[in-house]
Amino acid sequence: MIFVPRSDFWSGLAVASVGLLALLWMIPNYAGSNPFARMPPGLVPGIGAWLMVICGGVVAIKGLLQMMRDSLGLVSADLNWGALAWAAWPFAYVAVAIWFMSFIKITWFGAFLIAGMLILLGERRWYMILGCAVVPVALLYVLSVYLMRVGIV
Repeated sequence: MIFVPRSDFWSGLAVASVGLLALLWMIPNYAGSNPFARMPPGLVPGIGAWLMVICGGVVAIKGLLQMMRDSLGLVSADLNWGALAWAAWPFAYVAVAIWFMSFIKITWFGAFLIAGMLILLGERRWYMILGCAVVPVALLYVLSVYLMRVGIV
């Protein structure tokens, strides 16, 4: 297993920061309240946020200790711009897809969006592409059309 201490440190710090943001702002302001519920609405998101803080902290501390041991700095000036561009294209793909979906329904475009991303990422097994692309969109359709109509969701 390859450990890259600088990226471990920064990714762990980012995950822990998102967990803290959820604990301190998102969950208290947006989880809501339901006095008749047996389980409070913020319980499951709170557990997930604490897991993010703990796991992100462990990864960040491990990366920091390894950087201190190897005498590495927190940042580096030698960036691999090709690797950075290659890592950024999925974000651009999703941004364009979100813009495109503002004009049409997600249930019409979602399967093609997911299948396209899988093909671009290198997946060639048709049953994986079909299953991963169609099943989530079909379940979203069933949830939004049928279950909401009868009042289950």
